[in-house]
This record gives sequence, structure tokens and C-alpha cells, in this order.
Amino acid sequence: MKGNSTLVRAGPSAEMSSFFRPSAVTDQTQLIQFLARVFSVGQGAPFLEPSLLRWKYWESRSDWPGPRSFVLERDGRLVAHAGIWPVTVQSGGKLRAGVHMIDWASDPRMPGAGVALLQRLTRTYDFVYSIGGSAMTQSILPKFGFRCIGDALTMARPIRPWRQMLRHQSRDLRLPLRLARNIWWFRAPRRALDHGWAAVESAGGVAQSGIVAQSGRGEPFFEYLRKCPSVRCLSFDVLNHGRRAGFFALTIAGDQARVAGVWMEDPSPANWRTALLLAQETALAHTVTSEIAARCLTESSAEGAAHAGFRLRARTPVFLFRKAGESEPLPLEFQFADNDAVFLREESAGFLT
Repeated sequence: MKGNSTLVRAGPSAEMSSFFRPSAVTDQTQLIQFLARVFSVGQGAPFLEPSLLRWKYWESRSDWPGPRSFVLERDGRLVAHAGIWPVTVQSGGKLRAGVHMIDWASDPRMPGAGVALLQRLTRTYDFVYSIGGSAMTQSILPKFGFRCIGDALTMARPIRPWRQMLRHQSRDLRLPLRLARNIWWFRAPRRALDHGWAAVESAGGVAQSGIVAQSGRGEPFFEYLRKCPSVRCLSFDVLNHGRRAGFFALTIAGDQARVAGVWMEDPSPANWRTALLLAQETALAHTVTSEIAARCLTESSAEGAAHAGFRLRARTPVFLFRKAGESEPLPLEFQFADNDAVFLREESAGFLT
């Protein structure tokens, strides 16, 4: 998107026009104050940490040179903000640019300001999607042409249940039952890999893999993700008898390993199972986390995750807006890598406590 500022009407109750523009690093202090006030949190909230804010919105990234944060101003005061988590995919033989809104907020004294930003984004990009969101967000989106395309399933598995008990489990009469449950979930089903499959830490070159690139997450994206100040990112090639058959990435947030994404040449349930078993092995080998979590949308991924021992912990609706006439399938699984859940430390308390 071009960074030209534009005058837009902020809503029917606005007495004058508001000024739409990309945000800049110089807005950081005012943006922190604005988001803290709108979301009713302290300015020290983890998602407002200055280094994280700079990374989210103003860190250079070669896969998306355009702005990643937009504001509406009125009389020099911020009245709305929408950040974007972008992705570019191949669909219908063309490149399609899409975004997920993050830190979407509007001043309650300025009705319509947040909606003005939403409408601007739906006009600008080929598609806009939302994984979950507040109850208010989920009620607003269908009114503006978004449709629910399914539920993203958050699934998790304990990998160090004793450590999990010592670090996170509440100390009450249910503690022994939770520990027994998590030990059982850790041991069953058996994590048996088929012969010839292995995971090898990627030393770059992800961009050469059409498996990943068609879903918009090539090496430039992972270069950017590795710079995130709130999580650690690890990436691995999936090999079948020495031949690259896919790729997965993990982000480490606190005591939780998240499967940022799985991309397989053949996305069958069996291959999803293999990739997620390998993800568990690598989490055990490369981290000290207590649990591993993944997000699935398709039947293949959900079935593969269940066969790899992951348990369903949450369902999150996925909303999608596409421009008129656009109907080709999007090669997106709506995994953790596809919104800010991939790096938010607030979600690292654990799904199995």
C-alpha cells in the first residue's frame, strides 16, 4: 500500500474529517498511551513493550516494504489505529496481498473511527482475515462482508509434564489429577516415526522451497520473525529419506513451544502427523519448554495433530473478506504464523494447566 495520507470521514457522528496515514516511529509514545487507554491496560503491558512495538510496525522487512500500522488523527490526536500482519500468497495464478488486523482500536468518543480503518483496509488489499478477536469484533465483521470460513483449532500436548506441574500448575486438590492427566497425554499415543523421516535445522534457503513460498512464508518472513524481541524462532526442514518433503517452524514463548506453521509438499493427515511428531522431538531437543501447541484449520491438519497426540484446547472462528469476484482457494492454513499469536507472550501461560 502506498503511504500517502488521505482525508476520510471517520463516521456519521464525526463533525469534521479525520486524517488517515501510516504511523511512524515518532508516534510510539502517543500510540502506547492510546492503546493502553482503549484496551484498559497499563502502559507496561507486554504487547506495548517499546522494542516489540518497533519490531511489529517499523522494523524493516524485505517481504513487505509497505506500512504495517495506520492511524486516524483528529486535531493532532489519535482516534483510531489498525496494525497489520501481512501475507502474500499465490492464488488463481496471481499474487494476492492479504492482512490480519492487530491492535485494532478506536477512541470510544469517536464512533465510526475504527470502522473507517477497517473499510480502508478492505478496499486496499485483496483479502482481509481475522482469527478470533473480541466478541465485539466478531459481531462487527459479518456486517462488512466478512464470512466465517471455519474454526481454527488450538491443539496442545505436554512434553515435560513434571516441569509443567512445578512451574505452572495451580496448587490445589486437583493438582495430582492434572499431573496424571498430563503424564497420560504425554505418553499416549506412542510417538513412533516412520523410518526415513527426520528434521534438520534450516540454515536459510527457505525461499527456495515452493512448499513454503506458495503460502507466503518464505525465508524473508522468517528472517523478520527471528528478530522478534519476545520469542525465539527455530526453523526445520522435514526430510523423507534425505529429500526435502516439507518445513516447519517453532516459536518459543516462555514455557511454551508453538508450531508457527507446517508446510508439507503432500499435506496428508499422515504427513501432518509426521511433521508434528518431529516438531515435538525438536522441541524436546532444542528447548526446555513444558508443552507444545499448534493451530489447525483443515481436516487433514486436525486429523494429523490428533494422531500425533495433540488435544483440542480451543476453537477460534476465522473470518475472511475477499473482493467481489475473488473465489479461488487461498493456500493458508491460518496457523500461528498467520497472526500475532505467533509472538504474543500473553498466550504462553499454557493450554494444559
